[in-house]
Amino acid sequence: MNPPYQGTGQNGGFNYAGTIDFDDFIISLFELNQKDVPYILSFDGRTGNKSFGNPLPDRLNLTKIEINAGRSTQATLLNRKEFTYEAVYLSPSLIKRIDLHKTTTKQPVQYELFATT
Repeated sequence: MNPPYQGTGQNGGFNYAGTIDFDDFIISLFELNQKDVPYILSFDGRTGNKSFGNPLPDRLNLTKIEINAGRSTQATLLNRKEFTYEAVYLSPSLIKRIDLHKTTTKQPVQYELFATT
């Protein structure tokens, strides 16, 4: 699932059909978990020390993985070198179906597109 990040559908910022109600969204995730539905959710992120979006409740028992999405465009425009990390959440049902240890034991190398090193 890749719903609109919180706040991005407001004020004409992006071309989303609309925003989602956070409380209704959390209830829907609880229902998916109760039905043992596996899912992957891209939801929030951070740049530097600034986090975007409300945190998802711990009681959802989601496994959070942060993905380095590269240099922040907005920070670059402000003459700062900061990186954006997007959060991906794995449902409890999905974690049961995969061996997470196998997928996380090797440290993947992620290259920056226009790196000078």
